[in-house]
Amino acid sequence: MSTEYRPLRLMDTFRNLFYTPIYVAVAGGFFYAEGLNVEFGGVPDGQSAMGMLRSGAVDIVQTGISRSLMDLDEGKEDAPLHIAEINQRDGFFLLSRKPVENWTWKDLEGSSLIPIGFTPVPWNPLRSVLKSNGVDLDAIELIGELSAVDAIDRFRNEQADYLHILHPFAQTLIEGGIGHMAAAMGPELGYICYSSFAALPSFIDENPDTVQAFVIGFDKALRWVAGNDESAIAERVSPFFPDVSPETLARGIAQYKKQETWPQDALIGGDGFDSMRDILIDGGLVTGSHPYQRLVRPEFAKNAMDA
Repeated sequence: MSTEYRPLRLMDTFRNLFYTPIYVAVAGGFFYAEGLNVEFGGVPDGQSAMGMLRSGAVDIVQTGISRSLMDLDEGKEDAPLHIAEINQRDGFFLLSRKPVENWTWKDLEGSSLIPIGFTPVPWNPLRSVLKSNGVDLDAIELIGELSAVDAIDRFRNEQADYLHILHPFAQTLIEGGIGHMAAAMGPELGYICYSSFAALPSFIDENPDTVQAFVIGFDKALRWVAGNDESAIAERVSPFFPDVSPETLARGIAQYKKQETWPQDALIGGDGFDSMRDILIDGGLVTGSHPYQRLVRPEFAKNAMDA
């Protein structure tokens, strides 16, 4: 008796260790075990996750609530809905070009900083941290609008004092003696719904069984990540990072686990949603205080938890 696997097209927006549970779910066969034949890839350069969804090129994307909130601000009633949480903490780090000793956030004043500029979202939580630590934003030279590759190149070439970046890039720069860990955003901000999976309302309504199988598979992947050490996880995700050593991957994963970057289950919490939304409003990226119920479909994660 053969099993018929339902096709599903899935994309991430930027390949990095922050999204480790996605790669575990794909490489570990968690989706396949739920009867899904997942075609996985990345959003092409120059395109957006929301655009890919609306064009019909992908079914589910890794994104953030910011994109859907911005859609609602623009009056788009078909804003993508969020079905599972990927990250419950900010995963960015602040690296200094010079060794740090007795470092404080005020040390940023009078310096140059590259906040990752390929999306406007990471800057908003960083801005929130700077404000809460009494940093004068006008006293920092911000070097924005750079791709991740260009940002890292400028930092390597000593064209900035600080770099705002994710693992494994942060870990690679540290091990190379180029960057020095100044601060981690995750512990500063606490629980925020940073990244999640989203799909168009029409896809969810027309394919509830497929969506449910997807969320169950991802929920199981999250639990696998929670129950395994960094070496086992690094081995599982290493095919997605062929140019990075397993040891470097493991060290980055260990820090993310220590900071409780990934949730224990797929349910998007209302408090995490509100915290992220309010950060985006304060930063001016979002204007409307749209409620959790408008953008989150929690029943799939609740069913997965019950299962």
